Parts: sequence; structure tokens; C-alpha cells
Amino acid sequence: MISLRVCSLVASFFFTLSIGSSAFAACSTQPLQDKDAFRLSAIPIDGRSVEVRIAVEPCYYLYQNKLSFLIEPDVLDKVTLPVGEHKKDPAFGDTMIYRRDLSIVLPFTKELPRDSAYSLKVNYQGCAEAIGLCYPAAAQVLTLKVPTTATPGEEVFSTAPRKTWF
Repeated sequence: MISLRVCSLVASFFFTLSIGSSAFAACSTQPLQDKDAFRLSAIPIDGRSVEVRIAVEPCYYLYQNKLSFLIEPDVLDKVTLPVGEHKKDPAFGDTMIYRRDLSIVLPFTKELPRDSAYSLKVNYQGCAEAIGLCYPAAAQVLTLKVPTTATPGEEVFSTAPRKTWF
């Protein structure tokens, strides 16, 4: 006779397995454009830094070592990336990835003048995990318009807004 504990463990295993497989079942077999899979926006923290947000769609991931940032004019200080998830990748070996939305603070070496426009270039590379497709390295350029008076949390540049479906 099988004990109640063993039955409970077996039921838990199959429940967990069904949740994991349903997550991949929900992934489309048609890949998104890279700009739709990885959506960028930025919000000023103060005159010396900006928070870049990257929305990573479910079933996709970004390579940590392929993320880089350039600001014109060159006022970018050292950027610290958040800790990622370890992945043994067939193309890149042991690497770190991001499967979830992330935010990165970009510190500046000097205060940005108010009411000026700048460009932020974000270089990245990622994959659509469920279908095994990896995108070539890509970049998105965002236009930064520093308002005369910045309100903390006010978005000053972004790509197309993310649609929300209810």
C-alpha cells in the first residue's frame, strides 16, 4: 500500500510539472520583433542619474554581457548591472541572463543641463527561449529631453508604450 505522504509527493510533482509546461505552452511559436520582446523606457532620478527600465516579455531573456549604454554627449559614469540568472548557453557558454523586467541606474559624471536633448543608445541581445531563437545583437536609441524642472518619476524618454490588455 502506498503511503499518503508518497501520494502527496507524486501529486505535487505532477502539479509542478503541469504549471511549468503550461508556461511554455503559453509561449507563442511566432517570435516577437526584438523591440517588442525587450521594451525600453527611462525615468530621471535626479539631474545626475536616470533609471532605464527594460520590460522583458514572458518566454524571452536578455544576455547580461550584451547590455551596454552610450549617452551623447558622453556623461555616463560606471554602470552597475543587477545580478542575473546563471545559464549554460550552447552559443555563449556559462553566462548571466535576465528573464524578468529589470531596472538599471545610469549615473552621470556631471549634471545634465535642463531643457536640453540627448541620445541614449542601449545595446542588447536576447532570445525567445520556447522556440530556441536568438536575436542578433541590436540597439535602440532613445531621445532624452531633460525638462526645465524634473519631477522625480516623470518619464522623459521611451520607446513605444507597452500595451496592457485586460
